[in-house]
Order: sequence, then structure tokens, then C-alpha cells
Amino acid sequence: MFECQYNDEMEAEVKRLEALARAVAAGHPEWLNACAVCGAELQTLDISRCEICSKN
Repeated sequence: MFECQYNDEMEAEVKRLEALARAVAAGHPEWLNACAVCGAELQTLDISRCEICSKN
């Protein structure tokens, strides 16, 4: 049980760090997340592309 919780926490931390890295790469280190394609600000950590870029 502890191992599952640890894995979930580590996965969440990796997502947070990847999102922050995209924001920094987009030139906005104060944002939590940015689109990997166009650099638009994203309000959630669960996605890497905005709605417009996801359709293309």
C-alpha cells in the first residue's frame, strides 16, 4: 500500500516538474504550465497541449 501511494506521489511530482519546465521554456516561470506547442498558459497540470493545439 505504501508503495502505491509513493508511486502516485512521484508521478504527480514528475508531472508538476514537466509542466513547470514547459512554462519556463515558454518564457513564463511564474506559470504552472504551458502548452508544449504554442506556449499558451494552461491552468491544469494534467495536460501538455492547449485545446487548439490538441485538435491539430
